[in-house]
Amino acid sequence: MRIWAFPSFYPYDYPGYTHSGIFAHRQYKGLIENGAELTVIIPVSWNPVFPFSLLHPEWKSVQKMSYPYERVYDGIKVYHPRVANMKPSRFVKKSHEERYVECIVNFFKNNDIVLSPKTDVFYSQWLPSARMVQMAAHKLGVKSGVLCIGDDVVLWPAANEENRNLFEATLLEADFRFACADYLGKLANSIIGKDLHFDTIRRGVDYNFFKPVPATEKEELKMKFNIPAGKTVILTIGTASKRKGWIDLFDALVDVKKQNTDFILASIHTGDLEFDFSDETEKRGLKEHFIDLGERSPGELNKIFNLADIFCLPSHSEGIANVVIEAMSSGLPVITTTVGGHGELITNCTNGILIPPQKPSVLSEKLLALINNKEKRTALGAAAREHIVKVWGNFADNTKLLYERLCKI
Repeated sequence: MRIWAFPSFYPYDYPGYTHSGIFAHRQYKGLIENGAELTVIIPVSWNPVFPFSLLHPEWKSVQKMSYPYERVYDGIKVYHPRVANMKPSRFVKKSHEERYVECIVNFFKNNDIVLSPKTDVFYSQWLPSARMVQMAAHKLGVKSGVLCIGDDVVLWPAANEENRNLFEATLLEADFRFACADYLGKLANSIIGKDLHFDTIRRGVDYNFFKPVPATEKEELKMKFNIPAGKTVILTIGTASKRKGWIDLFDALVDVKKQNTDFILASIHTGDLEFDFSDETEKRGLKEHFIDLGERSPGELNKIFNLADIFCLPSHSEGIANVVIEAMSSGLPVITTTVGGHGELITNCTNGILIPPQKPSVLSEKLLALINNKEKRTALGAAAREHIVKVWGNFADNTKLLYERLCKI
């Protein structure tokens, strides 16, 4: 079986993009472990060479990213065919959708790749672009599966009527539908008023990479990152957007500080900044309690988790956060919100703590309880680790069902 994977986001060695789509990549590695022959295709906009790229802002932006046509990321071949993107747009006769589909069709034609419905399948995530991938698949005579991952269900179809109609058409015309959490499949059906079949494909984790370390190693890591001795480290990781709950966390820590000052908030963030971390922490009197670790490569994240004592992600919306799974695998007590599929991962607060979103007062209470109680942190972290290893599974285990379904297409 040859799987042609079309993620909308994929890791790239460029500031803000090192973690982009890391979930998709790890799932693809799991598919390969199950026997798939997999290639990644991510169409990108064409631009003229420098200095002509400076003639239009969009060309300039595309030139800045400078994706190669072909690259290898962690053993997986990645192609970036170009979508026609002439300017001014009034002279372009074809829509973006038509040009995107044409780009995919031409990729196979130009590379002399013969597709067969018996051996080839298209697999896309993120429904807005999955619609165009589907159209290309059917034009090329092969079938396709789509994966719902979060905001493509929660936010995209609700933005306007056009999005909602495209959303419905994408799901209705998909040969197979997948979701990374049960609630996403149910929500998708609720939006379109149908009862379509969805297979839930859990986000696995490499629990041999994300694993707890002895207390001595944890203290050594804290020293390496210049974290003062005796401080409880609260870690949060996410894009630098307000909907990840950063401001809620800062506000909660103001209340925590009134009763206990022995904590440090360590942050890892990616993407464009929606606010200034330094300003937001300084005006709340948290400057001495905050360490900005910036952006780190995926290969470093296990060590970042290992220096922490608590993991906190107070998101306003999620599909199911990969970092929450990784934190649990690392043996950390987790505080996160009830949004998305988190309730399918954390059960009855025995292996983590769930709180309502946008409730800093509740968050401060739960954080303070963990900061003040090392035994509770240890127990929750151990239960989290056990749940991941014994129940949740790794990527290879969790993509076995996905591979079987794609083969049946």
